Amino acid sequence: AAFGGVAAVSFAAVKPFADRCFQENGMQETSSVEFSKDDPDSVSPSDGADADMTAQPEQMEQEIDEAVSEALSSYQFSADNFNSMTSVLRGIGEQGDKSIVTVSSGKQDTDIFGNPVENTGDCAVIAESDGEFLIFTYADAVRAADSINVRFSDGTKIAGTVRQIDEVLGMAVVAVPSGNLPEEERKKVQVLSLANSYTVKAGDVLVGIGGPSGQVHSLSFGTVSYVARNVQITDGLTRILYADISSNSQTGTFLINTAGEMVGWTSESCRSESCTDRTAAYTISSYKPILERLTNGASAAYLGILGQDVSRAMQGSGIPAGVYVTEAVSGSPAYDAGIQPGDIIVKFGTKEIGSFKDLQAQIENSASGVSVSVNVMRKGRDGYTEIPFLVSLRAR
Repeated sequence: AAFGGVAAVSFAAVKPFADRCFQENGMQETSSVEFSKDDPDSVSPSDGADADMTAQPEQMEQEIDEAVSEALSSYQFSADNFNSMTSVLRGIGEQGDKSIVTVSSGKQDTDIFGNPVENTGDCAVIAESDGEFLIFTYADAVRAADSINVRFSDGTKIAGTVRQIDEVLGMAVVAVPSGNLPEEERKKVQVLSLANSYTVKAGDVLVGIGGPSGQVHSLSFGTVSYVARNVQITDGLTRILYADISSNSQTGTFLINTAGEMVGWTSESCRSESCTDRTAAYTISSYKPILERLTNGASAAYLGILGQDVSRAMQGSGIPAGVYVTEAVSGSPAYDAGIQPGDIIVKFGTKEIGSFKDLQAQIENSASGVSVSVNVMRKGRDGYTEIPFLVSLRAR
């Protein structure tokens, strides 16, 4: 007891001095970036989900319809009103544009004149931590680069480093020292907040920033025409926004809502054959857990399956509850382990899997480079048999 008491007093006395010494020698613990997690099931109709108008009393509906009809009959939408609306949207885009920078990468390849080939791409500043700007960009702009430079709006170029790359969706995070930027320019840079994209619905107005016209710092705006829910992507389900907003696949476009928050980014890889006349965009909410890992320099785990929930109707026909594998991506950890289309994933590690939401959460919480037991139900002549596979997870 006496020794314990002396140790406690000594620790309390020495700690402040030790903390100062460690900080002075650059040994202060760095902070990590965290993004808020969004749950699609928690979004109420007033937050953007389709409202169930049948639940309202008929009398209330009639009163609302009459009030709207009366207001519309006496309202004249003029050119001034239109100009005022576009002015507001332009202001939102100009504010969001303060988050846009350009990444350029030099590679060993040369053109016919012997000049180094340089890929460029627009990107968005999404966080500032420990004296660094953390930038969300397309992987094509930084992949296999010999050097990376980030150009800010005043023309200043700062050398950057790749924090992490996600090869599955073709995105990356680049870090640059914010202290290397002139103070006046540093004050102009805005961090682009990440929205809850689950609240976006058809008819919402969005603004495209980055390079929608093919030129950096251009902008466009339009409306969401369709929101595709539960779209299968590798190792998860997501939502895809389709909007009549111009977009250039060579420069990249980020979509922001009227609050100036990013709701998604455009990508040719998510375009549907039935919506070729609309810009397609991945939504940010379902990507936040992966983006958080990339931003903090950690790789995200990769299993490599596409699948869907086993519905109640499917269960009624004798299919076990879990995640029905529609495809094991060729060369992926799941494919190499022996998981096949038609398998039902029922367990990941020690966690029972009842839906793709369960599986996605387990993958996102796993580290790359580890081996995990994945149990599947596979149909044979005598019905379904549970088979365990040892899967070596890799980085995305």
